[in-house]
Amino acid sequence: MNEEVLDNKDSVEMKSERKPIHLSIVSIGAFLLITLVLLVMMDMFIVYIAENLAISHAGVAELATDEPVPSYIMAIRASAILCLTISIWFGLLGSKMYLHRPGRILQLLLKISVVFLIFIMFGAGIGIILTFAIFFWSPTFLPDWEDRELNIYRAGFIGIVISLMFGQLVLSIGICILTFFGIYVWNPRQFAEWGSRKLIIFRVVFIGIVLSIISVEMILTGASFNLHPTFGLPLSSFLTPLGAGIVSLAPGLVVVIPLYLFLPKVIRDLWNMRPSIETFWREFLYHPMGMIGLVIIGSIVIMAIFAPYIAPYYWRNPVGAPINLEDLLQPPSAEHLLGTNHRGEDIFSRIIYGSQISLLIGFAASMVAVFLGTAIGLLSGYYGGILDVILMRITDVFLCLPTLPLMLIFLVLFGQGLQNVIIVIAILGWTGTARMVRSEALSLRERPLTEAAHALGASDGYILIHHILPNTLPLILANMILGVVSAILSEAGIAFLGFVDIHGQPSWGIVLHWAWKNAALLANKWWWFIPPGLLIMLTTLGFVFISHTADKVVNPRLRGRRK
Repeated sequence: MNEEVLDNKDSVEMKSERKPIHLSIVSIGAFLLITLVLLVMMDMFIVYIAENLAISHAGVAELATDEPVPSYIMAIRASAILCLTISIWFGLLGSKMYLHRPGRILQLLLKISVVFLIFIMFGAGIGIILTFAIFFWSPTFLPDWEDRELNIYRAGFIGIVISLMFGQLVLSIGICILTFFGIYVWNPRQFAEWGSRKLIIFRVVFIGIVLSIISVEMILTGASFNLHPTFGLPLSSFLTPLGAGIVSLAPGLVVVIPLYLFLPKVIRDLWNMRPSIETFWREFLYHPMGMIGLVIIGSIVIMAIFAPYIAPYYWRNPVGAPINLEDLLQPPSAEHLLGTNHRGEDIFSRIIYGSQISLLIGFAASMVAVFLGTAIGLLSGYYGGILDVILMRITDVFLCLPTLPLMLIFLVLFGQGLQNVIIVIAILGWTGTARMVRSEALSLRERPLTEAAHALGASDGYILIHHILPNTLPLILANMILGVVSAILSEAGIAFLGFVDIHGQPSWGIVLHWAWKNAALLANKWWWFIPPGLLIMLTTLGFVFISHTADKVVNPRLRGRRK
């Protein structure tokens, strides 16, 4: 605030300081960029879901190969645009779609559609477990149950379903008996006068007898009690033989409707984050390291966006064009700045176009991995108990897995397309985020803010989204930036080994792969392997600089005192 003293010296007029124009430009630009990325990611998600449902579950692979853009994908995209338009229109009219009854209906529709999708794609067992977790985890018709009884109820139900998924009837019956015993017969009323020692003996004897019967039956007559693992089969495997495979396409359309009806609310929340972005940017400007990283990444992103205008040639030769032997493996010249490869293609142009694939995989895989890790970490840290144990043991298993071999096996089994590369990097890269978000959620759930929200009657979902999640965003942001680095390096590694589509649009790793295949290092053709390696190094360095600075900006204890 500036003070302007009037001529009569009797009063002081306070004038607000004008906000620099660069703050508005940065905040609006960040909003538009995040919104665009969100729309592209959602489109990629629904297209992937639609293709997977059509080819793997509905049996319409002919449609996917005969048409450039299959009709069912066009229908889903049209539904998405229609839902987005309707929700924006209602918002302009001032209707409150996300409050009270309409909001609850939309949430219920989204939950039902996700459960339906899981039933079709992953089977009845996982679908039943997800339905139980969403609708019956804390049942309102059992308000008097203690935490121990609720944990036994949850573990028993999940254990029964999992045993049925593997066709083990005896095991599921035994778990059912133990669950009933733990909830209703743990402290029998008819033996109220028993001491703690007699009660312990009673419990151990009963549980030991049940476990012994289960073990003996499964060892001696296990084959006769094994059922067909129906619970582990996707629902589409039953619909297709009945001639109703086309029903498997329905979840893609059902999921899109509530998803895109909710999208304007997310966009509105992003718009309301502009003051926070301006505050972040105002502090970010004081850190030279962050600005250097931003210049590096900004230059590479601009190069990727305007690749068709910067590159002197296309990334491949025209289809059907004759090959001139004199154009093969040329050294750098005025016509080809970094020479040509074994097919006569301009290496400089391929490196520029390669930035598009490398950055796309880096950002997409990082966002998916951070989303998975954040969701698992929040649920594990906030709810605790058996859910925390299960999720953290799953996380430990993924942490112990050899990353590179599993990536290669996954791509060999499921194909080497761009979407599969993003999926496999994301699946194996969410564990670090999950553990850090869980530790933050464990701390936040014990703070007075969360206890006050509980006292006011706020639901767990409201507390997670409006209180726990915003306080973990700085940690999530730092992990997402470093996740881009990890994803780019992972893609470069598997591309260098040739486990991606090496004949499609190149990434920097694919350029290095062809350099290695043609012995560029032995032939001292530095122009083929040094530029893509240098770009990978600069991209990594730029993101590390930005991550380090962002950590300082969001954590006041790391800033130090500004001179």
